[in-house]
Amino acid sequence: MRALAALACAALAACGPALPEPEEREHPMSDPRAAAEGRIIDEFPEPADPWPETIRGQWRLAGVDGQPFDADYGVAISIGQDRIEFDNCQQIAWNYTYEAGKITTQRTPAITIDIAPKPLPCTAPLPPELAGMVTAIDAASEAQRTPEKGVRLSGGSHSVTLFSQ
Repeated sequence: MRALAALACAALAACGPALPEPEEREHPMSDPRAAAEGRIIDEFPEPADPWPETIRGQWRLAGVDGQPFDADYGVAISIGQDRIEFDNCQQIAWNYTYEAGKITTQRTPAITIDIAPKPLPCTAPLPPELAGMVTAIDAASEAQRTPEKGVRLSGGSHSVTLFSQ
């Protein structure tokens, strides 16, 4: 009985048209109807939007000026609705605006609460990696999504790469 079923299947397969070899198959880009039928969209989806809808969130510093941030400590960066902050005694922070990939930053005091007397910034210099980060955020004019789903702020030949925490 099994032999008869296998023979019937083989006979049916022989009656149908043979599939063309992969190189002979029509590529959807060569068919003008492919776009109208949606085959191109299914087979070749558009890349993700390179500009993030928002840059708000809790981030960690992953790179400065194209180099990985490789220190014995991590740097957490908080980007709120209109403010960028990181923990530092120098009281460095920024106000920012962001729209469709374009960012503008402006330094602002890190301490905005109304206390008297306001603490003075410390005089300790920033480590070189953090000084590079500050320079890059000062100069930032563009925000792009990275292939790793991070955010790169860049401008003035400087950049910082941020990954979510």
